[in-house]
Amino acid sequence: MGAIILLLAAFIFLVDAAFMLGKVKPQGAATVNAVVGFVMLVAAIFLASSAKDSVSLITSGLAMAFCIFYLILAWDLFGDYDLAGLGWYCLGAGVYVALASYFYFTAGDVRFGIFAISWAVLFLAAFGSLALQKAWGKFIGWLLAVESIVTLLIPAFLMFIGKW
Repeated sequence: MGAIILLLAAFIFLVDAAFMLGKVKPQGAATVNAVVGFVMLVAAIFLASSAKDSVSLITSGLAMAFCIFYLILAWDLFGDYDLAGLGWYCLGAGVYVALASYFYFTAGDVRFGIFAISWAVLFLAAFGSLALQKAWGKFIGWLLAVESIVTLLIPAFLMFIGKW
């Protein structure tokens, strides 16, 4: 289940990167965020309900942080609403993801510790951009594109082929 969640997140990171870089219109980004957000929400709930250890709970929390972001973004883009509320959501999500990074490092999973740090930076940059009105859109777009490949797509593929 984790590899599928990573794969879906990789795809939506690329769509959101294109949106932030002005290559996808808001309605197109909203549609993809809504579909992926819903599918990831179902997967995250399944993961959380079957969790038997802290790793599964932390991981399902990460998936929830992202899928709720996607759903709020879709709602805001469909309705042409202000994104400041989503920005403040990103502050809380960024702090949680930073704490998850600490958990992964202390559990000995250095790779996911590093990935979670990069995702926390992304959430906190989104907070700065959306809530504090910092002009970081292009930076966030490129960060999404790079993180999509390095922290999501490649790890998901390696998990699928049993090389992770």
